[in-house]
Amino acid sequence: MKHLRCFLLSGILLFCCMQDVIYAQSATFRTIPEPLRGYWQFKTNNVSDWNGPLIGENFVEALYTVFQVEQMEKEADGSYLFHLRNQNGNKMDFRFTPISEDSAILFYQGWKEPKHCVRKLIPDHTEMLTPTTLPDIVYKKWVKGLSGNVLYEFTRDGKLLYDGKTWDIVSAGHFLNKEYRLLAKNGEQYKLFYLSFPFPGSMKVAAELQSETVFPIATSRPEVYAITGCLVNPATGDWVIGFFENFAVYQCRFWDYESIRTKKNKTTILLKSGTDRLAIQMKRNNETSCTLKFGKEKPQAYNFCDSQRLPDYPQADNTPFIDNGYRTDSVTITGYLRNLPSDRPFEITVPDMVTGREVKYYTDIDSLGRFSIRFPVLNSHNIFIDWGRTTIWTCVEPGETYFLFADFAERKKLFMGDKSRFLNELLTYESPREYLNYDEEQKRSNLEYLHKTQERTQRKITYREKFLREHPLLSKKFRYYTENAIRYDVASDLMQRRFNVNRNKQEHLDKEFMDYVDSVCYPHPVQPYTLFRDYGSFMRDYVGYLGDIVPAKQNTNVTPSRLKEIYNELDAKGTIKLSAEEKAALHDFCEIQKKIDSLSVSKADSLEIIAYAEKLKPNIEVIQYLVSRDNLLNEHIQTEMYLNATNQSLAIIDSLQMDANLREILKTNCYYTILQGTHKELPDILMDRLKKEVSNPSLLTYVMNQQQKYEKISNKAIEYPESLMPNEPLAEITDGEQLFRKIIEPYKGKVIYLDVWGTWCGPCKDMMQHAGKIKKLFAGKDVVFLYLCNHSSDKSWRNIIKEYGLASKSAVHYNLPDKQQNAIERFLGVRSFPTYMLIDKEGNIVNREAPRPVMEDQLLNAVYKELEK
Repeated sequence: MKHLRCFLLSGILLFCCMQDVIYAQSATFRTIPEPLRGYWQFKTNNVSDWNGPLIGENFVEALYTVFQVEQMEKEADGSYLFHLRNQNGNKMDFRFTPISEDSAILFYQGWKEPKHCVRKLIPDHTEMLTPTTLPDIVYKKWVKGLSGNVLYEFTRDGKLLYDGKTWDIVSAGHFLNKEYRLLAKNGEQYKLFYLSFPFPGSMKVAAELQSETVFPIATSRPEVYAITGCLVNPATGDWVIGFFENFAVYQCRFWDYESIRTKKNKTTILLKSGTDRLAIQMKRNNETSCTLKFGKEKPQAYNFCDSQRLPDYPQADNTPFIDNGYRTDSVTITGYLRNLPSDRPFEITVPDMVTGREVKYYTDIDSLGRFSIRFPVLNSHNIFIDWGRTTIWTCVEPGETYFLFADFAERKKLFMGDKSRFLNELLTYESPREYLNYDEEQKRSNLEYLHKTQERTQRKITYREKFLREHPLLSKKFRYYTENAIRYDVASDLMQRRFNVNRNKQEHLDKEFMDYVDSVCYPHPVQPYTLFRDYGSFMRDYVGYLGDIVPAKQNTNVTPSRLKEIYNELDAKGTIKLSAEEKAALHDFCEIQKKIDSLSVSKADSLEIIAYAEKLKPNIEVIQYLVSRDNLLNEHIQTEMYLNATNQSLAIIDSLQMDANLREILKTNCYYTILQGTHKELPDILMDRLKKEVSNPSLLTYVMNQQQKYEKISNKAIEYPESLMPNEPLAEITDGEQLFRKIIEPYKGKVIYLDVWGTWCGPCKDMMQHAGKIKKLFAGKDVVFLYLCNHSSDKSWRNIIKEYGLASKSAVHYNLPDKQQNAIERFLGVRSFPTYMLIDKEGNIVNREAPRPVMEDQLLNAVYKELEK
């Protein structure tokens, strides 16, 4: 059930028409005639959308909310007009027009048009239950928070204790095997409850478009509620221990309760963790404070943390971030996620400065909401914690262990650990966010963008200075981090403007623009460099821009003599075996071309030049076959282009003022980028050069691991090799439409999902990570996955197919020569990569902007729409 999403569209219209009133329970509600009652349903696009009301004794459901009937009028045409009000006092009108015994026309206030519906004995996709046959897990006392106060209690006789009242469960159903829907009654009042269990050990209750997650009361150890809470040492400001229903947290570890004994306001707690035991004495002073004695230590005062964040630390701290010299180490984060909104695995995202990519690490969350994850970092490092759910942007230090507690119902987030102070301080700070319209910003000139950026930056600086004045004891780490966060957020955005200048026209960013970058952004880099994702992004774009404005020197034209030289080298290495005919053709092609060139220079008779050109034809046919046979020439040219680009980037890095660590990081990125761009191993000449220029073993490992990966992939056989189609049967076709029709001809009667991509295209490869899952969705269906690869070497093409597992019984792959691929793309109107299209069973292109593989639901609907025709 999409409680909020489906409510937004029609609900906005609906409630705009309502009036807010002070709600007072009427003595009685109007009774609805029996023939109108029941489940009335209309067609919806998605099975989980709201599909019509339940009309009961004195109420009408609208968008999962019960509205009681205050007035009811029968009109001359047989329609019934209901005046409704919900428990919040919101009013609305509802018109019901019977057509027959089991069909009617519905119209809610705020709708654009009425809907035809039919009455159902049982709602669609629902298994009806009796009020006493709910799942066993429901029959508990359910609490929210750590107070032990019971919010919901279901009893075996079909009762619900809620809001201080006893409700009779009138009906119950299990919808789509994912949630239980209950209609409950208290006196004349009805209420709908939706129960789901998204995570073991908790229950989500939704009613009146509000939802909350609750937990079973700790019936096996109810005495725990005398101590539950997060306790902070007011002398240091640290969160020291957390007492929860099923376990305690201390020193970043989980501890089980052996016993809890309370006498008056004193409690003795015995904890165990593996073979370790810990005795704690607690004396409650009041609701907010207590005294704790750990083992034989002296008693100390502690405060319960009832706020969403820790209070300010009471002492100054001038400790800098650890700088380990960029040696790979690990970080451990253990945690407890309470009132989880979803059960997906816990995720850590590490923006990697060396690779320029974000690396994700995952771990499962147990039935109590606990997890532990260990991941590598190169130094003190910017990370994103569980983005989209916990959503914490912070920085961790190598070798450290942290504990995270997040309560999603209370919106509380706390860190525990020796180095957790900075993480807790950063949680309290929210820099002003200005959401910019990308299209509008793109219309600005670069100087206009610079000036707007400077204005936004000043606002952030002013806000930060005010925050520092209000919190004078914030740590040195916090001050350093937030200052540089502003600087490199600006720097990263500014250098992205490099893509707004036309390199082909030798355009440059304005002098004022680059003067600002060179004076404010480039000098005095953040230390360590890995503290910010934005710093790595800035430096890559800075070096890239300096390369962009250098006049292009490389010439990819292949002369006859160079062609001969390339193929002789490949033959000498054993990459290919040239026949005597091919060797002779290369030699003659070279010699005849030299003669033609000399005749052209001497302005010889045109007939003589034409005569020599005629002698080239037999050689050209042999050479054309040689070039098209294995795509090695294209691969060789691409490698040379990468080498030239790398040499240029390395020269720029050497020309800039920076320390050895930064120089090696940026150079490692150059080599790694080639590997990721080509998806094949680096040639020996580059590997030897890398080892001379990069001495840091952790940095070398980045490239060595990828090198070994692609060596293995290159030697790996392709599964389903029959899905890689030969080009020879298409060799004579030059027209794009004819090529396309010939390619899809064997698949008439099937739906084709077309992917136009390139091995050089990062977004293409990002989408391919989802390809396997999409193929499983359509397994056994008449669906063909057609891949057309753009301007890619044969080896890179095959390696990516192997790397992402793209070959299958339902997949078809083409890597056509550039001229043929370009012809097809012109016919299809391809303007960007990747491009996805849907082709129906008759071979017609029905969607030129088909959903991407990551858009699972949309793609599922689009393909099934064609399959069902």
